Amino acid sequence: MADNAAIAAGVIKNVGGKDNITNAWHCVTRLRFNLTDKDKVNMDAIKGIKGVMGAQFSGEQFQVIIGNTVSDVFDEVQAQLGGTGSGSESTAKEGIVSKLMDVISGIFTPILPALAGTGLIKGVLALLVAFGWMNTKGSWYQVLYMISDSVFYFLPFFVAVTAARKFKTSEFFGLSVAGVLLYPTMVNAYNAVSAGSHVAAIKLFGLLNVPYVNYTSSVIPIILAIWFMSYIHRWVKGWMPGAVTMMFTPMVTLVITVPFTLVVFGPLGNYVGTFLSAIFVWLFAHMSGVAGLILGATLPIIIMTGMHYAFVPVVMSNFKTLGYDRTLLPINFITNMAQAGSVFAVAVRTKNAETRQLGISTGISALLGITEPAMYGINLKKKKPFYASLAAGGIAGAIVSVLGVKGYVMPGLTGLTALPAFIKANNMANLYIIIGGIALSFVLAFVFTLILGFEDDVETTKPTATKQQSALSKVTTAAGVSILAPIKGDVEALDQVNDPTFAQGIMGKGMAIIPSDGEVVAPIAGTVTVLPDSKHAIGIKGDDGTELLVHIGIDTVELGGKYFTTHVHVGDHVDAGDAVISFDLDAVKQAGYDPTVMVIVTNSGDFKDVLPMNEEGVIFPQEQLLMGIR
Repeated sequence: MADNAAIAAGVIKNVGGKDNITNAWHCVTRLRFNLTDKDKVNMDAIKGIKGVMGAQFSGEQFQVIIGNTVSDVFDEVQAQLGGTGSGSESTAKEGIVSKLMDVISGIFTPILPALAGTGLIKGVLALLVAFGWMNTKGSWYQVLYMISDSVFYFLPFFVAVTAARKFKTSEFFGLSVAGVLLYPTMVNAYNAVSAGSHVAAIKLFGLLNVPYVNYTSSVIPIILAIWFMSYIHRWVKGWMPGAVTMMFTPMVTLVITVPFTLVVFGPLGNYVGTFLSAIFVWLFAHMSGVAGLILGATLPIIIMTGMHYAFVPVVMSNFKTLGYDRTLLPINFITNMAQAGSVFAVAVRTKNAETRQLGISTGISALLGITEPAMYGINLKKKKPFYASLAAGGIAGAIVSVLGVKGYVMPGLTGLTALPAFIKANNMANLYIIIGGIALSFVLAFVFTLILGFEDDVETTKPTATKQQSALSKVTTAAGVSILAPIKGDVEALDQVNDPTFAQGIMGKGMAIIPSDGEVVAPIAGTVTVLPDSKHAIGIKGDDGTELLVHIGIDTVELGGKYFTTHVHVGDHVDAGDAVISFDLDAVKQAGYDPTVMVIVTNSGDFKDVLPMNEEGVIFPQEQLLMGIR
């Protein structure tokens, strides 16, 4: 077995060293790098590393083909680079808006589970108090409230860690800066000033006042501070002598960063957050119907582009200054239920059994706040159900906005389990209104979809196998390993695909299918061993030892999981024919990617041969595609 640490060291050395790597990530089979100078790459040396299957340039990316152990090798690469790299996402050549969204999502996404968990505790506490089932003076209430408020109160600490990771600087330096913002001197002085007491001013150099600002629960000040610190840290590290860098680099970095934060970035971030919050508060106070209509009708489209992350700092600022949010949370809940209503209408009206089954399963997911399967799998594909959901979301969004529905905590997924986020002991009407709003949104989307109709899928009858084919299937199954087609489409020889890694058989023998739909099923029975975050591929180890890779599209890893939905997890056992991945075929094509599906036996060396059983024409899922001869 190849030594992952040795592979990582060899790759790093032969791409020009750490300093030549600007970004590193991986997909299901390959290490991917952005490099400063491509001329420094020693291609032959990399291809000669034991455990490396191949290497190539693809546009501005340098790719090293590893195979199924790529995630383990990447862990070693990341460790040796000291944190350089970004997992499975590429950020090369992005526009300013795209970079901003990437930064915001990268900072907040890791925190959301903690916010969601503690937020729901706060919602349940509010429900218990509202019904008189818990005393606010009791010990259990005090303990549970501390749990529920801990993440939100100390949010700058959490943001400091994720921001430091995103800006590639020291997490512990970031925590130190957050500690200054939440230091008792600052917190107590702010509380005293707010209560009308006089507090002696802190002046730097006798000139610069340090404003007493409440930084608890804030996000923008610490983001700006860590962004600034990342540049200071790199600058100091660049000239600090190595013998003393461990002691003096942190000292100099913090001595420069903290005063700037207290005088400039902290107050500036606070004002920006307050200003953004004030804009949305004004809109929803004075133009609530229009604001709710527009946001309700467009939020699913905004989410598709990733722009919804821009709302997160506004929501957090609203929680801090107002104690609630009436912009994103209620409207997101409304639009999720609209997606569910449309997809359930499709399930009811369709005459196609597969569409009905998919509609029901994705509809249930949408009710729980996971709308991507419904949106990409059915509503967008059929278009009119998506239009119906937008109309329903706009109408219901306008109504709940006019009625002033508020979300009091960050619930994570805005599905039915998020209802406690809308509970407040002295405002139970808020809960009843949001329940009415989501019900209205669901019903309107359901009815609109039935009225507008949609192009139903024709029930396709799978061709009946001839006696000769049946006999062949039995014989070959007895003689070797039968591998079935994972998707409907036109069969193509593997050496014809537009990817040299697969075309040259570097990953193993197999076949390709040009898909005519986006439903991928398991070609063999076995255990899921590989399923990257980008969702564009799946590795299965068969019960008979066959190692299989189903790779959807060329370079579709760059989509970062967009348009793809997985139905299984690593470690799950699947039977041949089980649904494993769904993807929006039209969207992948429109994004400019070749959707060809490659079916590869990655341990082809364990077989005497891997033979194609269908070499041309249309193939259907679960028809025999390959035969492995042992």
